Amino acid sequence: MLELITKLFSVKPGSMRAWRWRRVLVVVWVFPLFGLIAMWNQIGLALDWVLYPGFQKQSIQKPVFIVSLPRTGTTNLLHGMTDPGMPFTALALWESLIAPSVTHKKLLRFLWRNAPSPIQSLLRKTDTKLFKGLNVIHKASLFCKEEDELALMWSLSTAYMGFFYPETEVFRDMHRFDRDVSPARKQRIMTRYRRLIQRHLYALPEGARRRFVAKNPLMPFKVQALAAHFPDATAVLIERDPKRVLPSAEQLILHLLDFATDVPLSNQERQSFIDLIEDDQHHLHEHLAQKPVMPGIVIRFPDLVQRREEVLTELLSVLGCEGTPVFSETAQATHKTPARYTPWTEEELNQVLSRPWPNWPNAMCLLHEEWQAPGTRQSQDPATAHG
Repeated sequence: MLELITKLFSVKPGSMRAWRWRRVLVVVWVFPLFGLIAMWNQIGLALDWVLYPGFQKQSIQKPVFIVSLPRTGTTNLLHGMTDPGMPFTALALWESLIAPSVTHKKLLRFLWRNAPSPIQSLLRKTDTKLFKGLNVIHKASLFCKEEDELALMWSLSTAYMGFFYPETEVFRDMHRFDRDVSPARKQRIMTRYRRLIQRHLYALPEGARRRFVAKNPLMPFKVQALAAHFPDATAVLIERDPKRVLPSAEQLILHLLDFATDVPLSNQERQSFIDLIEDDQHHLHEHLAQKPVMPGIVIRFPDLVQRREEVLTELLSVLGCEGTPVFSETAQATHKTPARYTPWTEEELNQVLSRPWPNWPNAMCLLHEEWQAPGTRQSQDPATAHG
């Protein structure tokens, strides 16, 4: 911990964490807020062992992990799979941020149910205003299902902790989890993650469907760990043309880094980010197609966007879910964010990649149609960037 603090607060002239007024102002309110929320969550997690010890015995049956790269439609798919009437559940953003514990989930659900309508309306309006900026590039709301990796912040167990100091080496090993994290630390983190899922399932209202699904952009390099700790799990990934994935992901990372610093992203850091996405893709291909550690299903991005109901229906069938899904009007109206990037050319892509982009076997593709490699003339990838 001392080494972590020393690295975080060491200052390099001209670096993103250099002493700049904007950074000082952000630190002044972010650190106390983070500390208060962390303390609140740790108290709740501790109370679970006293008030709700049964969560430890909660089963996690046949979970599904959306292990795609960022900017490939993972939010679109997660929301479709967890829409009302669908047989899956996932952590909402409010759970990950302020209620990872059973104690706080039950408390906040009770308060919400009994809150006057004006209070609920005010909170929803505040939520809309709070995430207005982020919704330009990624659909977000405290009430939406979101990346459960956020819940690991409170135990300092995620690479998300590195966003505030993006150029530091602290938490860098978490990006390539399967390869770089030590076995002992990996075991601790995955145990915490499993308990978070158990808490979520245990706290669901009586009669709620209880098959778990999750997504976050750090999962591509966690497939081995996920397979080891969830042996009956299935991996789902969305394949999208890298000439669109990479520039879209770059815009997202710039948007996130803008919160922490007003120093431009260096070419070196930009290339490191691209290298990470490239490594993610090859790691996925190696452990799901070449030497599979768990069953994997590939959904093509154009199919998800243009044939969404058909994709979801077929996916639930392949995953062994009984019954025919009923799609609400909300589910049919998928979130679309403005395309704030320009797709790369083949030449631009080849300049930043060190290896050829791998193709997925046709047998893994959900709709079992002729598979076209990303970037070919037959690849139909809409320009609209989905979450």
